[in-house]
Amino acid sequence: TYYDRGKTSANIEEARAIAQAVMEHAKTNQELTLGVAAFSIRQRDSILAQLELLRRKDPSCEDFFNAHSSEPFFVKNLENVQGDERDVIFISVGYGKTKEGYLSMNFGPLNREGGERRLNVLITRARLMCEVFANFTAEDMDLERSNTEGVRALKTFLAYAKDRFIETPKPPLG
Repeated sequence: TYYDRGKTSANIEEARAIAQAVMEHAKTNQELTLGVAAFSIRQRDSILAQLELLRRKDPSCEDFFNAHSSEPFFVKNLENVQGDERDVIFISVGYGKTKEGYLSMNFGPLNREGGERRLNVLITRARLMCEVFANFTAEDMDLERSNTEGVRALKTFLAYAKDRFIETPKPPLG
């Protein structure tokens, strides 16, 4: 996939993959509540558009979208997900490598002051499982090009999501 930095400011293929994952969840895990959080409003809108297309093609999942009245399915942007806990959360980074392979190190709200807190709020919304969709890995991120805590936290989180391990600094000897 690629992040369309110039035109749509979204990652349409990532949005399509998330919409497909939502439909799969609706078919196979109806008992588990689900929420989707995107890092940007444009990515959220892309996910909603892709999901609408799939729901029209396959209305067999509509019971899921109408279930869980106390914790309904949602697609929200990062800044509006606070307080919305669900069993499963899908995270759409959206930002990422362009068609040319360039990663700008701009991750919207994470680059601003307090970005690390926004990310923490997001990943703690999942009671059972958090699934991350991105077109890059922690290894692709160059922290020399960004000094924000939010971007550092994202790199740590992506490494953990991939390997289920967080490297902690060793204390000095002596």
